[in-house]
Amino acid sequence: MPQDVSRRGFLTGLGAGGATLALAPHAAGAEAAAGSSGAVVQAVHPLAEMKPAATPIRVLVAARLTPAELDTIRQAAPGIELIVPKDAAERTAAAAAAEVILGEPDVETIRAARDLKWVQHWAAGLERLPRELMEHPCVLTNMQRVFAPVIAESAFGLLLSLTRGLATDAVPNFAKRRWAAASVPLEDLYGKTLGCVGMGGIGTEVSRRAHYGFGMKVLAVDPKPMPRPEWVAELHEPAWLGEMVPQVDVLVSAAPHTRETVKLFGEGVFRSMKKTAYFINVSRGGLVDQEALARALAEGWIRGAGLDVTTPEPLPPEHALWDCPNLVITPHSSGNAPIRQVRVVRLVAENVRRYASGLPLLNVVDKVKGY
Repeated sequence: MPQDVSRRGFLTGLGAGGATLALAPHAAGAEAAAGSSGAVVQAVHPLAEMKPAATPIRVLVAARLTPAELDTIRQAAPGIELIVPKDAAERTAAAAAAEVILGEPDVETIRAARDLKWVQHWAAGLERLPRELMEHPCVLTNMQRVFAPVIAESAFGLLLSLTRGLATDAVPNFAKRRWAAASVPLEDLYGKTLGCVGMGGIGTEVSRRAHYGFGMKVLAVDPKPMPRPEWVAELHEPAWLGEMVPQVDVLVSAAPHTRETVKLFGEGVFRSMKKTAYFINVSRGGLVDQEALARALAEGWIRGAGLDVTTPEPLPPEHALWDCPNLVITPHSSGNAPIRQVRVVRLVAENVRRYASGLPLLNVVDKVKGY
């Protein structure tokens, strides 16, 4: 990435399709509240502004990257030295000299990295990272908002397959070369209400598409203080969830996996939903009480559900969810698309450039809060 890349150009390029990234703390006015596409952005944590300790800056690559991708990162900051180990043993040995790790380091690598100051995580969720990393004083950045545009598309793919009878009738009948009427009510989304739990990258992209693409009213909850996006009718703290749920026709789980969100969607939530409502989960399986969801579907508490994530993964073939009516499950594939890796490398290169220049990093996470 060129050294003189503009912030607006970078955000636009990385977020082709609508994704936005965090801005530095000094951003002000409307620019601090929204990116070029109007999406809400998150301020960078102060700890992200730091000076490299060594010259050259030794960067350990703990992810599989092509030679071209490695060159993209090198070109972003000529003063870095990329260390690309061949195996786990070489990676652990090289960690002692590294102050930056790109990828998902194992426990041995973290322990060996005595000068570690920053880790660039290769995903958005943090729940699978080792305790040793979460307790380490290094700065941790992730891939929040990078995968959001395509995940939002998948969320609506799940939803439309339910509302338009594609999963229950059209696809099965096509396989049988049979023309048959729908066995479930076909719904439209126009004028309906969508409730979004979590207004990070995924929630932002889903809610924007819901309002501008389908003419839906959007209600949302999120624990972070943020300006209410213009396409959201109401935005409140998580305590408002109980009041929001009975109002919505579609309930979307877009929150991170934290101590506070484990099995957030349980019997109480599903029983308080409209019997005609749909539940969509494109965040993490651990947020759902799956036994309660299976009952909700089997007993008609709600009309249908779409899941891209489950617990465990893969979902065992004997699990009750497989027998549920009007349920669509995809294998945690909502973030997959050819552009995914391009966006990942662009973000990594930009953060390496920022680190080498002593500038604030993008997507710094709060290890205590878990997002």
